[in-house]
Amino acid sequence: MPRRFSPQSVSGVHAGVQALAGCSTVAAGGPPKGWTPPSGFRCRAGLALLIAAWLCLPAAALDVVRDGRAVATIVVRELAAPAATKAKRGAESADQRAAGVLVDWIKKITGAELAVAEMPPAGVPSIFVGAAAIEAGLRLDDIDSPSREGLRVVCDGRRVLLAGQNDTATIKAACRLLEHWGCRYYLDHPLGEVFPASPTLSLATLDLQDKPGFVYRHIWGSQWSGDTLWKIWNGHGGIPLNTGHAWGNYVSRELFEQHPEYFRQRNGRREPGDWYCTSNPELRRVFARGVSDRIEAGTRHPSLSPPDGRGYCDCDGCNAQDDPHSREPSSGHVCITNRYVDFYQDVAQQLQVTHPESILNFYCYADYTQAPTSGIRLAPNLCAWVAPIRYCRYHRIGDPACPSRWQLRELLDGWAASVRQIGYRTYNYNLAECCVPVSLLSVWKHDIPFLRDKGCIGINLETLANWQIYGPHIYLSIRLAYDPRADADAIMDEYFAGLYGSQAGSLLQQYWTEIDQACVRLRTHSGSFYALHQIYTPDLLRRLDDLLRRAAAAADGDATFAARVAFAAEGLKNAQQYIGLRDSMNRGDFAEAQRGYDALLARSEANRSQGQGNHYTVAYLKRFVGTHIEAGAEATRAPARMLQVLPDEWRLAYDQADTGLDQGYHRPDFDDWSWTLVATYSDPLDAQRLPDRPTVMWYRVTIDVPAPGRRPALFFTEVDGDARVWINGREAGASEKKRLPFTVDAEGALKPGRNTIAVRVDHSSMTELFLGGIIRPVLLIER
Repeated sequence: MPRRFSPQSVSGVHAGVQALAGCSTVAAGGPPKGWTPPSGFRCRAGLALLIAAWLCLPAAALDVVRDGRAVATIVVRELAAPAATKAKRGAESADQRAAGVLVDWIKKITGAELAVAEMPPAGVPSIFVGAAAIEAGLRLDDIDSPSREGLRVVCDGRRVLLAGQNDTATIKAACRLLEHWGCRYYLDHPLGEVFPASPTLSLATLDLQDKPGFVYRHIWGSQWSGDTLWKIWNGHGGIPLNTGHAWGNYVSRELFEQHPEYFRQRNGRREPGDWYCTSNPELRRVFARGVSDRIEAGTRHPSLSPPDGRGYCDCDGCNAQDDPHSREPSSGHVCITNRYVDFYQDVAQQLQVTHPESILNFYCYADYTQAPTSGIRLAPNLCAWVAPIRYCRYHRIGDPACPSRWQLRELLDGWAASVRQIGYRTYNYNLAECCVPVSLLSVWKHDIPFLRDKGCIGINLETLANWQIYGPHIYLSIRLAYDPRADADAIMDEYFAGLYGSQAGSLLQQYWTEIDQACVRLRTHSGSFYALHQIYTPDLLRRLDDLLRRAAAAADGDATFAARVAFAAEGLKNAQQYIGLRDSMNRGDFAEAQRGYDALLARSEANRSQGQGNHYTVAYLKRFVGTHIEAGAEATRAPARMLQVLPDEWRLAYDQADTGLDQGYHRPDFDDWSWTLVATYSDPLDAQRLPDRPTVMWYRVTIDVPAPGRRPALFFTEVDGDARVWINGREAGASEKKRLPFTVDAEGALKPGRNTIAVRVDHSSMTELFLGGIIRPVLLIER
């Protein structure tokens, strides 16, 4: 159940006075213990009005509900929306939705349900919403909001007027009034609703206005689409800037038969599809006409972004635009940014004549992530959306201890120098793993104000709404996106106190601070599951478990607080179970790892069915953990058995020229003394300060085998790259597909005593951030 405070009344006069003093809402008798006000509250009154309000508390208040009885009426124009409006917006207009939010939440507070009418009843206090408020005299034209999202809530003691400059802002205006009364919506989940409980609700004289800092704030994710109330309440909205992969929308594939020169060339041949020859002048005109048609059809701010992938044209004209000295760090490939910005510039200049109001958006992504080196200054109607999918996901932009994020800052500086408008499209979760708690609180506290200062106009937050493992930073990210100047610490102080109560809240704040600081200190940047053991050390797991136990005890007696603590505890259970099964894998005990995995999978599926988690929670767990554990359990199941886990440490050499086979790297008598000694399954190479090079890698290790046993084989749990294996100089087998478990036959190759294993890994293409090579244990088994 949602948390309800229980003062005698919620007085708008008291609330208004406290708001003027820097506190936006309070129950009569003072705020709940541990409560702190939200940042960013704006009110037009000064100290004189503050004193005056204190002097006339009873007289100044407008009663909304008195002693459990509805007093005020909500006024909305066109209660029965026209059919055209319904078809466009759904079952209700924005004004109706805002009124519905007020009715719902005021009933939560007081138990009374306010009536909604098209006209204000005589002699009855009224709350005018949207168009009705504007007709009643509410001014919005003096709020300077580039995205037309200014909002205002006014109470003159006789009536309340609230509206926004667009539909979303009107709904948010209703939410701001509810926040003024002490309501909060921390999680998009029933447990995330916080509101006072009082039979009386009133409002003092008030003039509250607000507007967002970014013109576009989009928070979304798989199974969490649409404009939910939680999203709008906390800041989602703005100008709809389209950023997706969009080329196929503008040029018909049917043109290929008549104009193959419009389409990409690969290996000397033109190919139909959605990849184009962007150096072709006529293609640029056709493309611009296609974009223009889309704008006129209703997509006001379209995307110019190419398809996902790397299907670039390799004709002489396109290749000539690339800078051979500019390389994409993550792949080593020549950057193709210059060719694309030249293309975008041409299209933008054509559209600036016909559609000057449109913002044309494009991704900085894949091999066109880096800023242009051509010295171009892009047209003012272009917006470059930096999408740092190939950059570390744990650290803030410009972290001096994180080379990846430091380079991202340089990249942003380069784009800021090349284009007037930039956007940021990023991941609000640990990509390819969404099972274990990870915190981005310090990231957003720094990055969102930083981006605003760089001229960023929008932020696109792909988010998995797994509240038990990401809740605090999801909330902070969208609150700061709405107001980048807000005090992040004050926002989170209020969050924890409001959601868990002062005592348990303090402990939950320590819990998340511990996780956040472990991520800040992390000196590994590997994606997915491969850095989690560096965060969740045995010592941290003990401290977190202690904090949650103490929080549960502090919340005992309050069912709602206790439920929220238990909700958060599900995330820690995930971390404990994952670290346990990983330890079992590394010991070669795949039977125990299977039991741990089965338990974690069952809990994840149950949590998902209860609204805790996402289908990706289960999908990633199966793909990147379950596949390997199940293969290992099968490989070691009786009558097979494990003979030994090969050493964690192997010798490593990079083979950029791919001459290792000619030099005999696979031979047992090859001298590998000068090679680097590296860990394999205990830590990724990145954790050992070794670069993730897109190249061929060679591993060698010598093992002692007392007796090879019957039908010996080597089981490789996971290798990042295409692997070939030699045993004592004899090629024994190869992987079928990178990253998947495989077994090679060792019969006839192994001998009693010392044996040399050599593995060639083709890691010329990236599959995950900062991995490469042997990343899970290798077992000698008897089949």
